[in-house]
Amino acid sequence: MTPETEAQIRNVKKFGRYARQFCMLIGVVVGLSMPVSVASVLASGHWAGTRIRFGPYNVTGDHLTPPVQAWSILVSTLTFSILLWGVFHLYRLFRNLEAGEIYTKANVLHIRQVGLVAMAMAVVQILFPAVTFALIEVGFIDRNLVTIANPADGNGGILVFGPGSFSGFVTAGLVLLVSWIMDVGRETSDEAAALRREADLVV
Repeated sequence: MTPETEAQIRNVKKFGRYARQFCMLIGVVVGLSMPVSVASVLASGHWAGTRIRFGPYNVTGDHLTPPVQAWSILVSTLTFSILLWGVFHLYRLFRNLEAGEIYTKANVLHIRQVGLVAMAMAVVQILFPAVTFALIEVGFIDRNLVTIANPADGNGGILVFGPGSFSGFVTAGLVLLVSWIMDVGRETSDEAAALRREADLVV
């Protein structure tokens, strides 16, 4: 191993250490935010200024009926759970990098999981407003309690669809592509190393 390569590996280990610590902090913040969010929804009837948002739909705190509260808790819990799953895999990835394990199958799996989390968040950003619209149409959520975001804010309309709605899918696709390329490269490297070992044994 050349001195330049050793220096690069040291840099990767250093980055992995700092990134792992940052992920730990983010995980604590997100983990605490979940029960705080649920508690806020349950207590929002006492806070008239509180505003719950589902895509383009707004509901003020004093209008949070039990069905709206149930939907709000489901949305926040699922969103925070997905985020925690992504942070967990990032933490494991950076921990491996800190240990000097760079080109491994475990890291490929962690990167793939991060890509799937990004894909899930992209789906959620489109699905939740659509489901909210359906819940309003069937009467589960009282239409009179809901206001639509001002179109001048760039978030108007019944549903928010457009190029920006699909940017998350592009990001997720790129992460999954990176994980696939890394996996192919890792397998090729492992096969080449195995052939070199066999050649050395023959000699």
